[in-house]
Amino acid sequence: MCFSIPAKIIAINGSSALIEGGKSVKIGKDLKVKKGEYLRVVGSVAVEKLSKTEGLKIRKLLKSLNN
Repeated sequence: MCFSIPAKIIAINGSSALIEGGKSVKIGKDLKVKKGEYLRVVGSVAVEKLSKTEGLKIRKLLKSLNN
């Protein structure tokens, strides 16, 4: 089982994206993404695009678990 925290796209450069925290991740050919959208990232590969609502909802839930 994989665990990932949604990451916001800061910039896109060809087949990779710069996400929050300064990390660069590979974007699969089947993912159509834009700056400002959220991704689920495993390792250094984007595995799924999330809506902003879903990305922020997951972040809020994870933050509440840390308190």
